[in-house]
Amino acid sequence: MKLSLDWMNDFAPLKELALEDILQKIAASICEVDGVEDYFSHLEKVVLVKIESLEKHPQADKLQVAQVTDGKNKIQIVSGAPNLTVGDLVPLAIPGAELSGKKILESELRGVKSSGMLCSEKELGLSEEDAGVMIVQDQEAKPGMILREYLGFRDIILDIDNKSITHRPDLWSHFGFARELAAQLNLKIKFNPLESTWEFSKELSSPLVKETEFAHSYHSTWIEGIQILPSNSKIRSRLKKCGVRVINNVVDVSNYLLLEVGQPTHFFDTEKLKSLGKIELEVDYAKKGESFLLLDETSPELDPEILIIRNAGKGVAIAGVMGGAESAVGDSTKTLILESAVFPREFVRKSIRKTGIRSESSVRYEKGLEATTTLPVIKRSLALLKENGCPNVKASLPSGYIHTADKKVSIEVSLDFLNKKLGTEIDQATSDRILKQLSFSTEWKGDKVTVLVPKYRHNYDITIPEDIVEEIGRSLGYASIPVRPLSSDVRPPTRNFSRELERLLKRTFSQNLGYNEVFNYSYASAKDNSFEIESKDSIKILNAMPEEQAYLRTSLYPSLLKNVRTNSDRFEKLKIFEFGRTYKKAAEPSNESKWFAWAVSAGRKTNEKDLNILEADFLEVRSDLEKVLRHLNLRNFEWKSEERSYFHPKASVTLYVSGSKVAELGYAHPAVLDTAELKKRVILGKFDFSSLLSIWSEDRNKNYFAAPSNFPQTEIDLSLVMDSNESSSVFSDLAKKENFPELQDVRVTVVFTGGNLAENKKSVSYRFRLLSQDKNLTQERIKEITDRLIQVANSAGYPLR
Repeated sequence: MKLSLDWMNDFAPLKELALEDILQKIAASICEVDGVEDYFSHLEKVVLVKIESLEKHPQADKLQVAQVTDGKNKIQIVSGAPNLTVGDLVPLAIPGAELSGKKILESELRGVKSSGMLCSEKELGLSEEDAGVMIVQDQEAKPGMILREYLGFRDIILDIDNKSITHRPDLWSHFGFARELAAQLNLKIKFNPLESTWEFSKELSSPLVKETEFAHSYHSTWIEGIQILPSNSKIRSRLKKCGVRVINNVVDVSNYLLLEVGQPTHFFDTEKLKSLGKIELEVDYAKKGESFLLLDETSPELDPEILIIRNAGKGVAIAGVMGGAESAVGDSTKTLILESAVFPREFVRKSIRKTGIRSESSVRYEKGLEATTTLPVIKRSLALLKENGCPNVKASLPSGYIHTADKKVSIEVSLDFLNKKLGTEIDQATSDRILKQLSFSTEWKGDKVTVLVPKYRHNYDITIPEDIVEEIGRSLGYASIPVRPLSSDVRPPTRNFSRELERLLKRTFSQNLGYNEVFNYSYASAKDNSFEIESKDSIKILNAMPEEQAYLRTSLYPSLLKNVRTNSDRFEKLKIFEFGRTYKKAAEPSNESKWFAWAVSAGRKTNEKDLNILEADFLEVRSDLEKVLRHLNLRNFEWKSEERSYFHPKASVTLYVSGSKVAELGYAHPAVLDTAELKKRVILGKFDFSSLLSIWSEDRNKNYFAAPSNFPQTEIDLSLVMDSNESSSVFSDLAKKENFPELQDVRVTVVFTGGNLAENKKSVSYRFRLLSQDKNLTQERIKEITDRLIQVANSAGYPLR
């Protein structure tokens, strides 16, 4: 939001203070300032001059030599502008001015001296018009006037961070911000636009307004004596400085009011409303499929939950968002109907979401405005119309209603509560002074005060005692609150094993294994929630949500697959993980589960036929998970082949630790990849966090240390032939069941297909590591173990290769 310091000076004497002091107070006690602009400062060295004579340049056909005057001095200028005429008032950039990054200097053009440059609107940065020199036709403009001062651009513009005042609807205007700044700087208000007076005409009939429950307040008045003209220079310049397009003196007044007092208004053309049958205004819900042309030339189909303004039953505006084009003010408008209303912020927010229209009016309404301002705003609007080209304006007595006129909010706070919260020792006099500066009324009983909140802040802003604490704290300045040591013992917090395990897993996956963490919403579609199992226990979100986010998720896999899909064209290999929750309809704590899930795509296409490559990728991921378990000091684990509907058949395993199932791993089923629109194979897996936590809490400190053997180790290599679709872990498990005391480890080293092997066969090479703790392994013992392994292999149908 942009604020003009010159405009705010109308309401509080801010020009008496240094800009640095104002900015420091705003930052310390009110909000964040994104930027400060010395508005159009480059026009400070551009003056208005009158052309007294023109002659052709003696050395150039397309140049003219102009003699101009600023009222005191005569100046010679060489210009190539085609629209120069004797008597015109034009802007002259004098030597030393800087326009568009170029410095203007005294120079000679083809031997003729030129002391400056006559400028077009584009060169001055006022518009894109560059057909010729800018010509000023205003009778109030005189030679010698500084162009910046003439345009009303001698000003400082503050760019306020909207997010820092989203809870303060009273600050979304020049008067509201000036009022707050004056309170913080202990200045008096010079002028309150909401206290404007107006004598309403009893001769004019008031428009009919039907009372409904859909507006906090709604008032309307009939206005005559209107003539459509350009706005005066003050209103034009102030709107331009705040980035608002100038239209005409009536529409500009509505926009001016919005920026001045923060409450939107809307002007209807009376004759256009009459053409609908009669003038009878009401706030009502739209009908399904209803539509009418808006001011932005769109005609959105309206939802039944959107509030609209009806006249004689026909929609003429979306309440609080945008007016309709069919009743808009035009060049032929002679009479007006002025609407001044405050709509509930919940309704306006819903209209913004449903229509996608976010106007300056709706931005203010969605913050929650005070309803009692509707009548004062009408009076201020009429006063502005009178000074902005409509001197004979008359208005009927306003008609309408207000539902919250008697609302009051009072809060009781004690000095002890205040000082404990702030860590200060503020006395009654100081706190009372601050509250009264901020327009709060106070009534003290001992060290307790009952605070009456001003109307412009009592809706959603100041509602609880902590809000009063904040008001006093920020007014004092948080930097001024002394730093005190803690008065209580500092004790170590209770150890949180759940958080420790979460951090260990994240650190191991990201730093040691090269995974990237992703974060996804906990929302899912009905289709996503049937990924792992058809669930009738999905939790549907009550608030209206798109279908793809209508439920709380029951699986992390769908969102991980979406992450892979959106990134697979950017990265050849993807390794991601997510720590998240799933939900279901059940009694606590069974309604919520924690999972640590991951997805890996090695860039293999779905039609990849080299099983060696696919198995190597799978074994790499499985090996990574075993590293994680060893990092967690969990050594007693085993993998079992178990199928899942969402995993590729015969390509999934389940991890058991100390006899409990803690994880699963597998290639995503081809049907799953098709549904997710993926053309590459993906390995999915997840830890059941609660199961893993339970085991880790008990086993994390187990001592697995074994004294190193004094004897050398020996390795045995066996290559066996088996079916290509058979798991290589089957024989490993058979070998371990033999319980050789010397067997330390067994692992697969090579998987081979092709050559002289049948098409449906593969060769798997195993390496057995043997080590004795008490004696050397003899050749006889090694042969005994080797023969037994071969015997086990033959019995299982795995011949030696």
